[in-house]
Amino acid sequence: MVSDGIPTPAFVINERKLEANIASFNGALRGIWSNAQLAYSVKTNSLPWILRKMSQEGVWAEVVSDEEYALALQCGYDDSRIIFNGPIKGESFIKKAFRGGAVVNLDSRADLDLCARFAECDSMVGLRVNVPTDLFDAGDIGVFDGGFRFGFDCPSGGFSDALEAIAPALRRGARIGLHLHCNSVTRSESVYRTIAKYAVAVMERFEIAPAFIDIGGGFFGGVEGKPTPESYLSAIHEELACCVDPASTMLFLEPGSALIGSTTDLVTSVLDVKCVGDASIVTTDGSRLHIDPLWKKNAYLYSLGTSSVAICPKQVVCGYTCMDHDRIMTIADRPALQVGDRIIYHRVGAYSMTLGGMFIRYLPDVYVDGPSGVVKVRDTISVEDYIAINSTGDLNHRR
Repeated sequence: MVSDGIPTPAFVINERKLEANIASFNGALRGIWSNAQLAYSVKTNSLPWILRKMSQEGVWAEVVSDEEYALALQCGYDDSRIIFNGPIKGESFIKKAFRGGAVVNLDSRADLDLCARFAECDSMVGLRVNVPTDLFDAGDIGVFDGGFRFGFDCPSGGFSDALEAIAPALRRGARIGLHLHCNSVTRSESVYRTIAKYAVAVMERFEIAPAFIDIGGGFFGGVEGKPTPESYLSAIHEELACCVDPASTMLFLEPGSALIGSTTDLVTSVLDVKCVGDASIVTTDGSRLHIDPLWKKNAYLYSLGTSSVAICPKQVVCGYTCMDHDRIMTIADRPALQVGDRIIYHRVGAYSMTLGGMFIRYLPDVYVDGPSGVVKVRDTISVEDYIAINSTGDLNHRR
C-alpha cells in the first residue's frame, strides 16, 4: 500500500484522483455549458500544494477573506482568476479585486458601499441572492429557522435595495451577475434545480440580464453512486436555458469537497489497546481534530492494516487527545487491533488538514501520491514553528 512506511499520522492525497475529479467537472461543463468556469473553494482545504495544483489545472480560486485572497496570490493566481465571496471583505482587498479584474460577489452593506465607490467599467459584480428555505425539501437542507443567513432577501426588499445601492457602479459599466450558493445536507440534483429556478424568478422580477450566474458549490464528486457533474449541470441547464443563453452568460461553479474530498486518506497507527467494560479501547495517533473538527461524525469509510485473526465484538477507536469524547468511531466484529496496526480513513480531504487546530499535538505531515511517487508537501509542525506562530518579539524579554 502507498501508506506503508509513512510515519503516522499523515494525510495522503491521490493526485490522479484529484485530476480525475477536475476533469469530470470540466468535461460536463464543456458538454452542457461551454461558457463556464470552475473555481475551487479555498476554505475547503487551503493547503498551498492544492492551490498551486488547482491553478495549474486551470481552476480558479474562490476565496472568502482577505487572507485567502492573499494566499491565492502567493500560490500562483492573479486577480483575474479569483472569485471574491463572503461578507467580510476589507476595503484594500476589494479595491484590489476590482482593479485586477476579479469576480466580486457582494454580501454585505459594506460590500455595496465599496462597490458603488470602487467598481470600474467591466468589473464583474455579483449580488448574492438569499434563496428562501421553504422552496426546498426540508430533508435536503436540514431546515434553518429564519432562513439562510447569507445573501440579499427579495421578499423583504433587501435585494432591490442592493440593486439601488450599486447603481453608480452599473452606470460606470460594471457588469452584474447573480450568486446563489446554498448549503445542502443531501447534495441532491433537486437542490440545484431549485436554486436555478429561483435565479430565473429573480431575473424576471427585476429584469436582470446577468453577465454571469454563480451557482455556488456543495456538490458530490468522485463518489460512486452519487450525483455526477453531468446530472447537476443538466438540472441547472434545464431550468436556466429558458432565460439565459449559455453562449453569452457565464456560469461559475465553486466545488470544494467535490474536488478534494474523495482524494485524501488519513493514515494512523494504534498506540495502545485496553479493555474497559465490554469494549476494547483503541488509542491512536489520529484524532477527530484531523478528520472531524466540527465533532459531528460517528462513522467513516476506513480500512484496517492488521495481521490479527481474532475477532473483537466491540472496539472504540479513540484519538490521542486527553478529551474523553475524542472517540472517532465504534467498530463491531472486526479483527482485534494491536499496537502498531494501522487505521486508514478514506475520503477525508475536505474540512480536515487545514481546519483542525494544534491542540496537544500539531499539524501532521501531508504527502501526495503522484506520478513521481509519494512526495511530502507539508512537514509536521514543530515546537519551534508553534512558538514562532504564537509569539511576537523576543521570547526572553520580560517586562
